[in-house]
Amino acid sequence: MIEISGLRKYVTAGGKRVRLEAQIKFVDTDADYPADTLYFETRSDCGSMFAADTYDAFFIIGLYLAMYHKTPLRIRGNVSKKLYKNAQWYIQKILCDFSADLAPVDVIVDGFAPTKGNGRLIGTGISCGVDSLATIYDRFVKETDRDYRINALFIFNCGTHGDFDSPDTQIIFNSRIKRAAAVADELKLPLVVVDTNLHRFRNKRNKSTVMFISMYACVLSLQNAVKRYYIPSGCSYQGIKDYGDRAHHNDLATACDSYLIPLIQSERTELIVDGCQRRRVDKIKDLTNWAIARKYLNVCLLQRGADTTNCGKCSKCLRTLLALEILGKLDDFAQVFNVDDYRKGSLMYKAHCLDSADTETFYRELVDLAAERKFRMPVKKTCYVLDGDVVVMED
Repeated sequence: MIEISGLRKYVTAGGKRVRLEAQIKFVDTDADYPADTLYFETRSDCGSMFAADTYDAFFIIGLYLAMYHKTPLRIRGNVSKKLYKNAQWYIQKILCDFSADLAPVDVIVDGFAPTKGNGRLIGTGISCGVDSLATIYDRFVKETDRDYRINALFIFNCGTHGDFDSPDTQIIFNSRIKRAAAVADELKLPLVVVDTNLHRFRNKRNKSTVMFISMYACVLSLQNAVKRYYIPSGCSYQGIKDYGDRAHHNDLATACDSYLIPLIQSERTELIVDGCQRRRVDKIKDLTNWAIARKYLNVCLLQRGADTTNCGKCSKCLRTLLALEILGKLDDFAQVFNVDDYRKGSLMYKAHCLDSADTETFYRELVDLAAERKFRMPVKKTCYVLDGDVVVMED
């Protein structure tokens, strides 16, 4: 059994930080994690955002770990009735369909949390990637309805910046906070930063899944303040329809976020999947007209240490650069990419897109965008694969 108990909120770091914490025990369960507490932490002026009357934030990670270790979950406290019912009826089934590593489990709770919420914040995360900036552009710059317009930005240290115990993780996170803070300052929006140790409870097999669940848990920890939160999605509804099955067992977001996330909410805090309504290339098209994106867009997968510039060579950099080239906007982003280096080596990547368009949604989008814009791509018949590399035969 996995047991979560001892929920408390307290001041730490000499009064500068507030922590929301619970104990986790693995009883008669073969699990070896380097911690026996789960926590969320933020600066003291944001500490009132943490909800200490519900285990919701700890419940969702506890449920996943219980399903992974195939053992019951015992919460010695209250959770949202909506979240509890959704977990019992729907969430467990979705997660089991996603991964054969998981199994349905019994869940025991003491009772249910208060349903009335006082939150006024409408937020989203800011990574400065395409999906993140597109959600901010759509739900802040273009949105006029105050009930749905973003009024706060958030950044979570929950695994997207590296492993918990890696010394580079905090360095990378701090560098990304600086960029996020610069954007928030220009938009005149508050930025809330949350640290957590949930990504300490992961291994090689469940690494990316725990990262996503930790992100949702961070939102649920802030129920005193957040009434609505947009989760930017990287995959369109069409992409999910065409390629979602291939993402099972390795990519929770592509496989099932569109219908899983709306179930991970409470009576006080609503999570909304945003971005599935458009292709990523269409988001990039909109962002080309926004000065914030031209100045701060950051998509790189290969950042190390304090250097968080776009490398221009990883898969995310290349697919973004090709979209910009097709749209005729490449030079507009010379401040955040080395466009000259990209131009020198772009032919091979274009050939790779053509070769992979039938198996990966992002390549399909790029090839389709090129056709729509009458942008010249290498002729597919001149491309072939040799020892796993795409080779282009010159005419």
